Amino acid sequence: MKSQTLKSLTNAHAWIGLIISFVLFIVFIAGSISLFRENLDTWEKVALIGEHAPHSQQVSYDTVMAKLDEQYQVDTHHIFYLYEPTERNPFMQAYFAVDLEEPHPETGEDHQDMSLLLDPVTGDVIAPANSFQFANFVYHLHYDLGIGRIGLYFVGIITLFFFVALLSGVVIHWRKLFKNFYQYRFGANKDKWLDAHNLIGTMGLPFHIMYAFTGLVFNLVIVYQISYALILYQGSQEKVLQAAGFNEPHIEEADTRMAMTGIDELYVRAMEELGDVTLRRMMIEHFGDENAVLVFMAKSNDEFSNEVDVRYTLKDQKQIYITHDNYDNNLRGGLATIASLHFGDFAGYGMRIAFFILGLATAYVIITGNLMWISKRAKQKKQSQRSLAFVTRLTSGAFIGCMIAIALGAVAAKVLPIDLEDRMASIHTIVYASFFVCTVISLFIKQQPQFCQYTLKLSGLVYALAALANLPSYLQYGSVLSNTVLVDLFIVDFMFITIASLCWYSAQKFAKKTKQVQQDIDQVQGELSTS
Repeated sequence: MKSQTLKSLTNAHAWIGLIISFVLFIVFIAGSISLFRENLDTWEKVALIGEHAPHSQQVSYDTVMAKLDEQYQVDTHHIFYLYEPTERNPFMQAYFAVDLEEPHPETGEDHQDMSLLLDPVTGDVIAPANSFQFANFVYHLHYDLGIGRIGLYFVGIITLFFFVALLSGVVIHWRKLFKNFYQYRFGANKDKWLDAHNLIGTMGLPFHIMYAFTGLVFNLVIVYQISYALILYQGSQEKVLQAAGFNEPHIEEADTRMAMTGIDELYVRAMEELGDVTLRRMMIEHFGDENAVLVFMAKSNDEFSNEVDVRYTLKDQKQIYITHDNYDNNLRGGLATIASLHFGDFAGYGMRIAFFILGLATAYVIITGNLMWISKRAKQKKQSQRSLAFVTRLTSGAFIGCMIAIALGAVAAKVLPIDLEDRMASIHTIVYASFFVCTVISLFIKQQPQFCQYTLKLSGLVYALAALANLPSYLQYGSVLSNTVLVDLFIVDFMFITIASLCWYSAQKFAKKTKQVQQDIDQVQGELSTS
């Protein structure tokens, strides 16, 4: 490759990495934590679990449905979701919409969404389910920055540029990829960071390519659907889904009320017919209507990531659909495989731990890439010092702001009262506000080495505090909590302690590098002032 072409490609790689770095860092940090979101969900509500454990195993879906139907005017036009109690979560969870007599004063909607944690035996309401959504919130930060569909597409575009940066990085280092694979020079400060960036980037290349590709599929899938619908199926989205194997029958409402009974019996029947599966959730289409359909959605344990479901009409308990016949559908099976690869849930905790380490290592690659770009630009006399200082401070504030914001959110999830109104809204505010404040403060701080050192250490202390916040639960409920719950607590606490240690260790390293960059900037400024 010609030197000029290589130089242009290197500059493109650096600029793309710099532009997407801030969002990409949030995506990988939040994604690494989200690998253990089920454990994090248990960790958040452990006090509530302790208060209601142990509980009877005689779960009655019919009793719960009857009580909900009695207490709420469930909207038949919206899907009714139901999650069975598990050892790590002894509550039945229900998500549905209720009809409103008058439009909602703020949204103008004619319905209101409900999310409840229920006693699986009596159907009594334990607490609002949406008050314990920190794990889900971190997961949303990973794929849409917590801002909905716009954020979903935005992250998808960032992922596309990440894929381009990966390819350009491979081309740049191709000739020395194997020759310098184990090279890590401790003597020179610049080379040490460069070697770490290249070494981790090379070792994690399969991981990065997998995440770039699967992320593109999830975040920009609407683009593919629209293209297929317009070009191959004359604009018919229904035909696209039909060809893809999503051919579940749809039954219209009868507008005749009927009690939701017979679920206990159908549960046993569904588990027998689906075979070796893990039930993910149940759905009821047209809740309370004569044409209600009960859906059991599960994941096959003897097939790689295949999603299966079976459907029954509650009126006569007739099976109207089962996905066994769709195992040979390449698109459906492919999407399920991609999902398992992305979430790392196909090989137990060992794979998740490996993905967690690689995710944090990727965040390190992103940071070193930015610092090397800043250091290189600082030595160029024509470089605007004002813009360089802005990028330097934004790098410190945004990266560290992300770390401390998630840590403060975790602490808030543990210390805020369970019955606090708009509890999750308060946690959202704490996370976004702390990220914003840290970033803005960094833009006005001239002493970046000290700022990085102190804020990183503060982040480490907050993560450690989040882990220690579970100590009262251990002492009060340790004797009644199941082993599964205790394992979840240990996993999350160990994860937070690990991140806390990395923050504390990085404080010295990050501050040292930033100090070197600042010295380079000061040197150039001094040369400019004397010339």
